[in-house]
Amino acid sequence: MIRRSRRSWTLLAALLGSALAYLSTAVPALASTSQLVDPESTNAEAINQIYRAALGVTITIFVLVGGWLLYSAIRFRERPENADEEPPQTHGSTRLEIGWTVVPILILIALCGYTFWKLPSVEDVPANHINIHVEAQQFSWTVTYPNGKSNPGAKITLVAPVNTPVELHLNSKDVIHDWWVPALGQKVDAIPGQTNHIWFKATRTGIYRGQCDEFCGIGHADMLIYVKVVTPEAYRTFVNGLKS
Repeated sequence: MIRRSRRSWTLLAALLGSALAYLSTAVPALASTSQLVDPESTNAEAINQIYRAALGVTITIFVLVGGWLLYSAIRFRERPENADEEPPQTHGSTRLEIGWTVVPILILIALCGYTFWKLPSVEDVPANHINIHVEAQQFSWTVTYPNGKSNPGAKITLVAPVNTPVELHLNSKDVIHDWWVPALGQKVDAIPGQTNHIWFKATRTGIYRGQCDEFCGIGHADMLIYVKVVTPEAYRTFVNGLKS
């Protein structure tokens, strides 16, 4: 019995060591996939807050449940001195069953309430927004600004003013594409014969990179998006300087 107990602890130690070694090498590789891009738009910040709320709740539950299981496995493990004794038998607990039914329901209600409270910050377009039309085609984007002018072939896909709501009206000329700039919020499909809408309000000037997120053909990997956020004055100068 003592020999079997030592083998069990040796196996457990080996498994824990392997798990720690794997995590130590996997964390750097998975860092970019496990974390959101820093939000640079008000709607992207709202999405980030919803994500972190859900992640915080699930991690807390995982730590509590996993910690209790680990404690129970160690605390109530079979010992050599009482291997022939049958442990106390518990046949149900009404309070415990009510608790583990009610508590998850309350957690889900709280998460749903927080999410619905935040959704208007994600979906609702502010009244004082700028309308810009974006048309996708294999394998580029055509952007038409409020004055009806466009800038085809430019390296910068779209120019927008900082601290100003911008609503994009997207459709496609050929196949389904997908507009996604992670730092500026949610993504949306560009579909032939249908106009979809998305908006953002960039809080800092700079260039934000995105890409078509729907496989659309052999040139899909080159269908990049560059959104340049500038001051309102620079935006007006840019738009007025476009050729018809």
